[in-house]
Amino acid sequence: MVGRIYLAKIYFTDLSEYKIRPVLVLRVYGEDCVCLPLTSNLKHEGFLLGSSDLADGFLKKESKVIFPKSFTLHRSILIKYIAAINQDVLSKIHVEFCKKMDCTA
Repeated sequence: MVGRIYLAKIYFTDLSEYKIRPVLVLRVYGEDCVCLPLTSNLKHEGFLLGSSDLADGFLKKESKVIFPKSFTLHRSILIKYIAAINQDVLSKIHVEFCKKMDCTA
């Protein structure tokens, strides 16, 4: 699951509703996944992903991985597999994520 992009149910903070959004899985802990959101709005600061960055699958549009908006989701919230990121690109995302979180890679 690590390094894969899924569509996921992202709930509003009051849990009243959700939207379906793409997420990148960074880590898996049992049934939980640490994820980063993706956006096709390229005005956002983040790591740009294109089709050449994928090992398989596809993105409808170039997207950005948004830092440092990480969150934890239960596996049941991941509803559809979209793509897998190349390992070297995933390593770059981890490094960038750690820089933004002020931790070590």
